[in-house]
Amino acid sequence: MPDTISDSFIKKVSRSLKRGKQVHRRLPEGGLVYIDRPLPFLVLYRHPAGNPDHATADFVKATASYIIAKEEQTPQIRMLVQEIAQEMADQFGAFMILEVQAARSANAATPLFRVLGPELQLPATVDTLTSELKGIKIGGIPTTVETTSNHQLMQEPRCVMPEEELKKHGVLLLGLELKPIYKDAVTGKAYPLLLRTLREKIANAIKKTVFNFVSVQTTHKPIHFQALGRQAVNRAVWRIDKQLTSISDQFQFLLLVTPVNNQAAWEEFCKSKYSKAPTFHYRLMPVDAEKLKRDLYNIKIEKVDDPTLAFLFRDKRHELDKMLTMLADRNSPNFMYSSMQLYGGVDGQLLKIAEGILAALPEPTPKAGIDIIPVPEFAALAEQEIAFLKAQYKGVDSGVDVRDDIVGLIVSKGRLNVGTDAKIPRHRAQALIQHEVGTHILTYYNGKAQPLQQLYVGSPGYEELQEGLAVLSEWLVGGLDHERMRILAARVLTVYHLTKGASFTDNFWRLKDQYKFDDEAAFDVTMRVHRGGGLTKDAVYLRGLVHLLDYLQKGNELEPLLIGKIRQDYIPIVQELIYRKVLRPVPIKPRYLLDPAIQPKLEQLKAGISVFNLL
Repeated sequence: MPDTISDSFIKKVSRSLKRGKQVHRRLPEGGLVYIDRPLPFLVLYRHPAGNPDHATADFVKATASYIIAKEEQTPQIRMLVQEIAQEMADQFGAFMILEVQAARSANAATPLFRVLGPELQLPATVDTLTSELKGIKIGGIPTTVETTSNHQLMQEPRCVMPEEELKKHGVLLLGLELKPIYKDAVTGKAYPLLLRTLREKIANAIKKTVFNFVSVQTTHKPIHFQALGRQAVNRAVWRIDKQLTSISDQFQFLLLVTPVNNQAAWEEFCKSKYSKAPTFHYRLMPVDAEKLKRDLYNIKIEKVDDPTLAFLFRDKRHELDKMLTMLADRNSPNFMYSSMQLYGGVDGQLLKIAEGILAALPEPTPKAGIDIIPVPEFAALAEQEIAFLKAQYKGVDSGVDVRDDIVGLIVSKGRLNVGTDAKIPRHRAQALIQHEVGTHILTYYNGKAQPLQQLYVGSPGYEELQEGLAVLSEWLVGGLDHERMRILAARVLTVYHLTKGASFTDNFWRLKDQYKFDDEAAFDVTMRVHRGGGLTKDAVYLRGLVHLLDYLQKGNELEPLLIGKIRQDYIPIVQELIYRKVLRPVPIKPRYLLDPAIQPKLEQLKAGISVFNLL
């Protein structure tokens, strides 16, 4: 039940903060006090009398310490705010109050943001807020920021803390007025996408402003502005995370779009003398895509008021939607168009790199005499590498399955599946083990070690970084040979021509005649790209490698990329969640990061090398 803002209530809030506890209390008529942990700031919003404005109230919910109340409750709110400010100022040496409100007018002359600050006090903090707000860019909307006195915040009856009390306790009072472009002027109904975008950007501006204040004025010394975000995660977040994971776990996408009759299809193709595309057969569909989509969109992600986590969940829902569409369209022309939305296609730069690799490398030598490692021996080596991971983290529950319905190697749900007819050159065995076990299985269990399940299920578009890391690991252990690089380039070319309308036989003969691949290699590449109706995923191996090399050349580290199945632009999000202590340090490291003999190669990557240097 909502609490009344009585003297007893205010004392309970104060005692909780004094003990280092979280405060999460509902107030009458939809109000809320939320303080994640003792912090030297508070963000305040008061609904206008008789006219609640829930859209504007949403802006303060993105912060770690806030109060939402009604204008009519000002006398009680004043006592509550003063008690919090005095207690936190005693703990930290100073305190900051930021009041958010909507401008009464949304006409052309009204600035997008108005900062209300003391005229002479702490100009650096006011300047930080002003500067951060000026940096906010919303398409088609001019970003205008005006700075004025906080005089109106100090007037009765709105004043929450008189000037003498502010000075006595070292409290800074700022105001932030928002032009209400995020809602309809007549109906008051919010524009959800604009509100969501603005809320995220303003939340960061507020955190950076608070960071400036607390770093200089208080004893609290956060290591980064994101460390001022929420650390506690409410139950709705874990519930939604679990719901999304549950839907993802109901199907194994790659297995469902990979043929089960690869050998028979190859024999059929040979009989036609490579003139007719073979017929591929797939596993029976274990799910109803339409029903799962209904379940997917019944998940109430809008209930998550943490902008970062809400973004992660919306992004994952969008990806699952695309995957389910692809499964419904399997073996039809529409499959390829959804694949391009999910995995992308091939741009001009990547095409040039692929063509350059094939031009630079000599034609492959005949395979006669190559030492092929027996599948049981390879499986035993992979099991040894899995044991190496388990020695670092007991939560690793992986293994190797040798199956006759698998082509080559596939990691699914943290297990390595090896085809009974897999032909693996002995000199490539360790490289492939680092690719599959040292990258795909390792990041699966690093993700599993996190409280957020999306990190092992996989963020949308994670395949590019995953495959880039996996291929790079092959080079680090000395197993990325010319033939492998030719295969990666061939996949890019085949995806490109697939999207331009080339048939199965067109792509096969191009690889065989123009680029001199042997018959089986040309078939394997063509099958992978044309499976399901046209899977553009195989272009991500080379694209991921190119982007990863560029990322490392800029001085970035390799280890943070191994926290789970993430994409490269998720790194700031992951780092934010680490600062906020929502995520934990990486528990498992690959062998190549622990081997001193490989350190010179890692230094080489930081110095900057291109794909062609890897040859």
